[in-house]
Amino acid sequence: MSIFTLWPLTIILFIAFAFGVFYLMTRDKFIMLRICTGLFVFSLSGGFMIYSYSHLSSGSGLANAPLAVLCAIFDTTRMFFLCADYEIFASAVGTQYLSDNIWLRILFWLCHISALIVMQVALISLFGRKLMNFFRLRFGSYREVYIINGSDKNALTLGENIAAHDDPQCRPDMKRLVVFLLDENDDMQKIYARIARFNGVIQAMESNNVILSCLKKTRFGKRDGNAKKYNVIFMPNDIFTSDEVRRIAEYAREKSVNPENLEIFVFTSSGWNREEIEAITQMKDEGKRIYPYTFHIISEVDLFTRRMIEKNPPYKCHALNFNETGVAARDFTVTILGFGTVGQHALLRLAMNGQFMGSRMRAIIIDKNMDYLRDSFLHRYPGLNLCCEMEFKNFDVQSEKFFKLLNETGNIDYVVVALSGDEFNKQTALDIRLHYERKYMHGHPIIAVSEKEEGSDELDESIFCFGRREDLYKESVIIRAETDRMAKGIHKIYGGEQKWHELEWFYQESNRAAADFIPAMLKLAGLDEEQAMNKNIIAEKDGALAEILAQTEHLRWNAFHAAMGYGSFSIEEMRRRFEIYSGERNSREHLDFCRRDSNARLHVCLASWDELDEISEAYRELARQAGNSKEQERDFKKNDRDVVENIPKFLHAAKSKG
Repeated sequence: MSIFTLWPLTIILFIAFAFGVFYLMTRDKFIMLRICTGLFVFSLSGGFMIYSYSHLSSGSGLANAPLAVLCAIFDTTRMFFLCADYEIFASAVGTQYLSDNIWLRILFWLCHISALIVMQVALISLFGRKLMNFFRLRFGSYREVYIINGSDKNALTLGENIAAHDDPQCRPDMKRLVVFLLDENDDMQKIYARIARFNGVIQAMESNNVILSCLKKTRFGKRDGNAKKYNVIFMPNDIFTSDEVRRIAEYAREKSVNPENLEIFVFTSSGWNREEIEAITQMKDEGKRIYPYTFHIISEVDLFTRRMIEKNPPYKCHALNFNETGVAARDFTVTILGFGTVGQHALLRLAMNGQFMGSRMRAIIIDKNMDYLRDSFLHRYPGLNLCCEMEFKNFDVQSEKFFKLLNETGNIDYVVVALSGDEFNKQTALDIRLHYERKYMHGHPIIAVSEKEEGSDELDESIFCFGRREDLYKESVIIRAETDRMAKGIHKIYGGEQKWHELEWFYQESNRAAADFIPAMLKLAGLDEEQAMNKNIIAEKDGALAEILAQTEHLRWNAFHAAMGYGSFSIEEMRRRFEIYSGERNSREHLDFCRRDSNARLHVCLASWDELDEISEAYRELARQAGNSKEQERDFKKNDRDVVENIPKFLHAAKSKG
């Protein structure tokens, strides 16, 4: 066979070999790097032994040994620059009894090929990053794609936690692709050095629609791309967020992307931003959402307080002392020190999670600027008075009035310290603990301290810190897949045939809040999670407990709506709305509007448990007038009872992989 015939075949084999190395690098860089480590050790040790043997065989005497070793080191180093000194090897073999040993020759070339692979991987890692990113975006076989619009410490921490499922010791999931969008002011090299640890990808912002462009590169909207799950995460402080969100949702609708395969997470810093994004989820055409995708509207401050509740939920306050039917022994009393953004969100979260039968929540709120804060807060949350008795105090916590208040107020269960700074907050918490130690010796309240900087989670069993960002930017906190699975299970009871992604954000969030409260329900029922998953608490426990839990669920539902800014209106107002707007809507929309007004944030069921029977009867009468047979069966108490009865199903849904 002619050399000219073999030459093209040689080139083809070399290209295939190089492409195979490149493909393995893009497929799983970490495995390839591990392989290269082994190949490097093999080629280095094997090459040094072979060349040492070759040079030693060409000379004689001990004086030749140092020179032979130096020559061997030089030739071994040249291997990694794609140079092979085959002549010294062949001449050495030719003079020895191994002259016809094919295995030694194979070992020689295996060492050089290993060195070649190591150098190819090194060159690809150094100079082929953009090309690798392109192939990974276009042709990577990933089940999940996470696109993070942000490049600060929080964004990188979140990306790393997503890649490793919140386990820093865990190898990154090669079925997940995490992409970061950077602008021209970001330090690309520094960021790449970090994301290389978990196989992340960088995309520079080259145009206004960079996020959509990045999605297209991952084959978003293509037939084969629709099998992937896409998660787009907008980090805080992006003033163009609502425009980008709408653009992505519009493109997804045009390309008929499976609604279950796209979720958008948006951090918002104000009520205005939240309203903008929520409005996108409310847009409808012929009664159906225009953009039927799952939107997560996230407030960083709300995350702080949600984590506070997860660490020490109100139901763990020992003094509440629930009896066997789930009734608390006394009222739940909290004190909020500092009524800025964190203090306000803490009050709302405590209200949502501190509702129990036999107990009325009481909140004592202290701030030296209270006169400027109280009225606007009450205007935003008009329904909160139904769920919580609030006392606003206008003085400094360092004054004598504060400690006098502690002396006069008995049975405080929960204290939130959210004042002007970390050290001041901590010192105030220590002062409160010292006060109780001197006065009572036992029965300290739970003291939650707002802290931004790094530190220990807990000083002792009575004082703990919340608010550190490294505790927040995790997959389990932001993505919350388990909570969403449970929330979807709850929606099946309420929503009937309506699918999860067809719900507006508000109703999805309502189901998530119900899911968050289920641990409290288990506490009241005297069951742990495993017991509840294998038992029906209605069947196993007496009817009195079931009814108390249903009433507790209604208290929680009231508090959620109040914390979202809802107020109540009367049965007479519901009837008046029915008469005014009769005929302008179909029966379902008309009845929905009569009992709840999403724009004005009003709901007729924001009422006590005892009032629900009368409200249900009045609503069923309106349904009969509207000719809606399904709504004629509506019983608002039954909604709460259904939640309690189906807790085992919700727990199973949370653990499922679907």
